Amino acid sequence: MPTRVVRDLEIELPAIDGGELEPVIAPWVGNLNDAHVKNGALTQSGLVDARLRRSHLQDLDLTEAVWEDVSAVGCRFERVDLTAARFTGVGFTRCHFVGCKLTWAHLSESTLDHVLFENCRLDAATFDEVSTIGPTGFTGCVLVNAVVRDCKLNHAAMVGCRLRQISFESCDLQGADLRGNRISEISGISSLRGVTIEPAQLADLTEAVMRDLRVVIRGQKS
Repeated sequence: MPTRVVRDLEIELPAIDGGELEPVIAPWVGNLNDAHVKNGALTQSGLVDARLRRSHLQDLDLTEAVWEDVSAVGCRFERVDLTAARFTGVGFTRCHFVGCKLTWAHLSESTLDHVLFENCRLDAATFDEVSTIGPTGFTGCVLVNAVVRDCKLNHAAMVGCRLRQISFESCDLQGADLRGNRISEISGISSLRGVTIEPAQLADLTEAVMRDLRVVIRGQKS
């Protein structure tokens, strides 16, 4: 089983051999098992109560797709456009997102277990009641203006991500690792209780706290 280490997390990745996968033409209906789906458009498509197992989704247009009660296990999503897609009640296990676009995507009431987002765009994405029940990494991702609400992200690590104006609301990030990111423009400081940062980020954290609490400094410097 291939793995990737992100900070202190060891994330199991999907073990996929392209030669063993069956080519499937998009759009598909229902479950996917040991499939390779490449170069297709499924804009505004719907997937309900489906199972995706050990499949490779590549260069697909899934703009505004709606997935409900879907389980994806051992899947690789490569350069998939998921702009404004909506995921509700979706479980991702041992999944690898590479170069995917999830701008304006909405993920709610869903779980992440051994999931890696690598060089993905999640700007203005919304996460509602999402839980990391296993290690989950974000490396080189853009989360500018993302909104994270009522989430439990204890097993998350972010490295080299753009977090400008990301908002955390009523989240539990105890144990999350934010080392290696600029955090000066994060809002929702109370949600950062128990996160791990590095000494070089203290100035950023101070700036974020000052902004979030609307602290006013008056008087001359001594």
